Amino acid sequence: MNKSETERLYTLGFSFIPSIGPKKFEMMELFFDSLEHAWFANKKTLLLSGIGERAANSIIENRQDISPKKELNLLKKKKIFFITKNDTYFPVLLKEIHSPPFLLFYTGNVEILNKKIIALVGPRLPSHYGKSVAIKFADELSNAGIIIASGMAQGIDSIAHRVCYENNRPTIAVLGCGIENAKQKISDKKQIASIISNEGIVLSEYPPLTKSAKYTFPARNRIVSGLSLGTIVAEAGERSGTLITARLSLEQNRELFVIPGNIFSKQSIGTNQLLKKGAMPTTCIEDIFTSLNFVYNSKKENPSDCKSFTDKNEELIYKTLSLEPIHIDVLARKTNLAHSELLSKLSILELNSLVQNIGGGMFIKK
Repeated sequence: MNKSETERLYTLGFSFIPSIGPKKFEMMELFFDSLEHAWFANKKTLLLSGIGERAANSIIENRQDISPKKELNLLKKKKIFFITKNDTYFPVLLKEIHSPPFLLFYTGNVEILNKKIIALVGPRLPSHYGKSVAIKFADELSNAGIIIASGMAQGIDSIAHRVCYENNRPTIAVLGCGIENAKQKISDKKQIASIISNEGIVLSEYPPLTKSAKYTFPARNRIVSGLSLGTIVAEAGERSGTLITARLSLEQNRELFVIPGNIFSKQSIGTNQLLKKGAMPTTCIEDIFTSLNFVYNSKKENPSDCKSFTDKNEELIYKTLSLEPIHIDVLARKTNLAHSELLSKLSILELNSLVQNIGGGMFIKK
């Protein structure tokens, strides 16, 4: 085993040691002439590196139960791999952030990590407007060749990943737990399989069986924004966790694209506050391409131009609807159509995937 392979092996070993994060790891890298020497160092020498007593004790107490070679073999059996900061495929942008992870576990296509990446984030319980925004931007960006990154949580994250693999496009999912731990949940296991099947990748800085905790999600968010050229905030309430990712994006000197929200909606308070503070108002992907100096051939079309309608009433109904739910009674007043006619036309539009019945007599444009 050459020096490079030995360094990778002990980098893997330190990832299993509690209390050893990016900062402590960097201190040891700078102090010791090799990570192998750091692994076997006595407490006095470890303390000289500046990592502190807690971290030094953690190494002494845990390394006797950890075999880096054994862990490497277990990873291979689970088809989980890892990259370190010194590896070719480690995201270049991620190296630039404060306290980048010293190791990333992954499953999937590692080659996409240095392509054009945009993060798309939002709440776990988005409004219909937020869902529609996520679908629109994930669809258009992925089809334009941009890799979408998100955190694979419920809500906007999962919508972003789903749209990508429905389009047969790769996506990047960053976990707040270990990869094997995520697979213990059936829905997450299926989502991981779908992402990988379309040449996407699932990442985590935590060992495979690590459970999520309060601190792991902000840490995950710094990776989502850190490996991306910019972050799109689809929707965020006043105290949404999404605002953490937005703040991290700005701290990392990344572009922050914010979708304006309904001023009467509580779920848009956070996004609208970000706009007041100077985030870029974003209503279409042209805004993003222009900001990042990407080439984009846009065709300005009326949204209804590419839709297929059998008569003028269907087109009238479609134009009257929006991404905000509208009750059928309101729709009847705005279109001057009888309920019987309206229901008939709505059924046709729904069959053509132009309209969605969301229950309670409420309809939205798809």
